[in-house]
Amino acid sequence: MSMILLERRGPILILTLNNPERYNALGGTLLPDLVDALEAAAADGEVRAIVLTGAGKGFCAGAQFGGDTFDSGGGIGEKMRRSINPLIAKLRSCPKPIVVAMNGAAAGAGVGVALAGDIVIAARSARFILSFVRLGAALDAGTSLLLQRAIGAPRARALSLLGEPLDAERAADWGLIWKCVDDNVLLDEALAAAQRLADGPPVSLGLIKGQLEAAWSADLGAALDGEADAQARAFVTDDLREGAAAFVEKRAPRFVGR
Repeated sequence: MSMILLERRGPILILTLNNPERYNALGGTLLPDLVDALEAAAADGEVRAIVLTGAGKGFCAGAQFGGDTFDSGGGIGEKMRRSINPLIAKLRSCPKPIVVAMNGAAAGAGVGVALAGDIVIAARSARFILSFVRLGAALDAGTSLLLQRAIGAPRARALSLLGEPLDAERAADWGLIWKCVDDNVLLDEALAAAQRLADGPPVSLGLIKGQLEAAWSADLGAALDGEADAQARAFVTDDLREGAAAFVEKRAPRFVGR
């Protein structure tokens, strides 16, 4: 049985991490099940946007510790290259926009899973906890990069080295997430954002995601070249012609994804 719950709401696919007894820690088959679900969603032409959330009280507690957690010693690096690293890469490279509905705390690698989404909306009760230092561990799941790029080195260093929780409201104020909302409207807010994305032009959204990802490590010249290549792809789509016509005719566009 998959540890990822799937629910379709029209063009929106809701993926729910389903390991609530462990606050959705990345144990059992949860991690590979999520990778499989993302790959299937990327290949499904009917899916236009994805919502990622957690079951129960937590969003994702990071690694699930068990009796053999520390037995691998130096082999943990290779294990990460086969597990958490492909998941973070898959979240970032998925051509479909991903809205993260952070329903509770994200700790350790769970912080990386949350931040790897495109738009993060957090419940007011949610918290980010870089718990690595509390365990004597190093950062993983992309947190060493994602955190600094979002809120700057001084804040990222303090959070990482002190391991202090960051509440959702301050995370929004710092620019780590898109917004913080009351717990009882979290899913509604996430679905509204996902519906807006689902109504948008799929090719354009995929191109923009790719541009933003590539520009993170590019200089201005490379970014400008990438923009020219992406725009050349966008300008031959029916969706761009529809968008231009709708703008002139002062109506809502009807994007079809080609």
